Amino acid sequence: MFITFGSNQISIQSLANKADMVKILEGDLESLLLGEIAEHNLEFYLAKVHFQSYDSKPFCIGICSEGHGLKPHVLIQPEWDLILFGYNQEVTGVNINNRQIAFQIPLNSLFYYFLHLKERGIVLIVQEVDVTAITESGKELWRYGKDLITQTAVEGEKLYLNFMDESPTCLNIVSGELVSA
Repeated sequence: MFITFGSNQISIQSLANKADMVKILEGDLESLLLGEIAEHNLEFYLAKVHFQSYDSKPFCIGICSEGHGLKPHVLIQPEWDLILFGYNQEVTGVNINNRQIAFQIPLNSLFYYFLHLKERGIVLIVQEVDVTAITESGKELWRYGKDLITQTAVEGEKLYLNFMDESPTCLNIVSGELVSA
């Protein structure tokens, strides 16, 4: 499968084991391996960026995932030349122009998904028991954690959070401060 962003394409595939992924990455002069320090890597993914210029080789990014039933997520930001990868307990922003890690954000709990609020220039990183807000370029704005998150909703300037064993909470998206629903 190919996803087009800007003038480039990205293909994403699942691999059977780490050895297969490393073999592909070693065959590429410019590649990155994310998540390899995790204790138990059970799933392996490869994102390959195909550039439109004639003489450019693809840029490969390997992701080692701990599994946990959660698949890594990709958020493509062509205006910043960034691809954000959410996996395990981490979010990594990769700059595709210089083919390097632009930022890494360690998380307090397992990564669930991204909520991109483009009109505000904010990305919410929803985790098992936390939400972290960052700018599109990776600067952390705020964090909030309380209990196992079961549902999120955004309305205007407000982020509504439902929890497993706690009362629902409403936060201001920009500041992370508690507000009334």
